[in-house]
Amino acid sequence: MIPAFLTALALLAVAALVVPASAALAFERKPQKPAIVLAAFGTTEPEALDAILNIDRKVKAAFPGYDVHLAFTSNIIRDVWHGRAGDAAFKKANPNIPAELYTINNALTELAKIQEDGARLVLVQSLHVTDGEEYTDLAKLVDALDKYNTVKSVLKPFPWIGVGEPALGTGDGQPAYLDRGVRALAPLAQQAKDAGAVLVLMGHGNEHMTQQIYKKLEAALRKAYGPQIYIGTVESPPHAPEIIAAIQKDSAAPKDVLLAPLMIVAGDHARNDMAGDEDDSWASAFRAAGFNVATHLQGLGSNDSWADIYVEHLKALEPSVKAKQSKDPDR
Repeated sequence: MIPAFLTALALLAVAALVVPASAALAFERKPQKPAIVLAAFGTTEPEALDAILNIDRKVKAAFPGYDVHLAFTSNIIRDVWHGRAGDAAFKKANPNIPAELYTINNALTELAKIQEDGARLVLVQSLHVTDGEEYTDLAKLVDALDKYNTVKSVLKPFPWIGVGEPALGTGDGQPAYLDRGVRALAPLAQQAKDAGAVLVLMGHGNEHMTQQIYKKLEAALRKAYGPQIYIGTVESPPHAPEIIAAIQKDSAAPKDVLLAPLMIVAGDHARNDMAGDEDDSWASAFRAAGFNVATHLQGLGSNDSWADIYVEHLKALEPSVKAKQSKDPDR
């Protein structure tokens, strides 16, 4: 069986190479409005969606000369939105949902649609927190498209393309972006301090990728705001029991806890795995251990300071992609 990724690339090859002479001009490089693709994991929760749309608004304001597109990397989430396209009751109950959400694509499909309009400069920005599985796959996709050549260079589908880093950078994080993340989280740290509570942040994590960036961020947050801050993740340790045990070892630790998502949206993980009433939720685990629990159900994307980090990544990416364009003899 041919992998879906290779099939998609083959379709792009057909679009770029097998073109009737009369249609060839449609694929020639002409000055066109550049594009930005914002690639998020996505969410099915209407209440959580504004966190992504807030970043979208920020990017549009910062890059008025670009067409800005959204893409969701989660197959399951896209399927849910596609199913809602014909759900009149859902649409009536949620009139503010943008129409584009009902036909939301993955990054490759959205890029293919952009390419159909003609070759142009494209910036792909990850809306992930760390360089976990979702970001890594996205970066590999963009790298493959960047390297994909045609017999006639003028027909190359993506002559000028690049990908922006996740919020905290790649690898174990970059100091500048760690510092920006710490400053963006100041309101949460202050909220916990005012309540006399321990701040516990839930990240997503990866079950097969060790990401020390969470430990670095935790250390940086403690240095800035005090020791009563912990970060755990859904997909990998530390989970709630390990964090509870660590807090209980500190005799000076408060018995109040503020749980908040370290994710772009306060979606299913935040509402169920973190704040849900089920016995296996983090909130239930902390209550069972004798803590008073409060929850903060707002994603990082709703935090303007965090949303601005993605704008900064795009501004850092843009010059390198424009440099490709300026050196291209076929531009």
